[in-house]
Amino acid sequence: MIYRIETQECWQQALQEGEYLPATFEEDGFIHCSALEQVVDVANNLYHGQQGLVLLCISQRLLQSETLWERAEGLYYPHIYGPLNLSAVTAVVPFPCGSDGTFALPPDVPEEDEPDSADA
Repeated sequence: MIYRIETQECWQQALQEGEYLPATFEEDGFIHCSALEQVVDVANNLYHGQQGLVLLCISQRLLQSETLWERAEGLYYPHIYGPLNLSAVTAVVPFPCGSDGTFALPPDVPEEDEPDSADA
């Protein structure tokens, strides 16, 4: 499972369009994502105090675009090299900041992909 922080507004637009590509995709060439243990740091560094965010929980198994884990600032982050197919988003969790503008991981964030019925 990998994660993408996004505005509720942009996610709603993706639902209408049938796929998700952030505004930064054309410039960056990929969709920035995070591992679970990176989400809070990314949120506090890039989105401090911002309201109206959601956390997209993305199954790597269901992704149709290639995902590479690449080094940035000493850590490896998952990057999706193409559109995010909506079927790979297994949960969308509200991601509000606290009254001091900082973020904490919501308690209901799924941590792992659900196994296929064939895997059970």
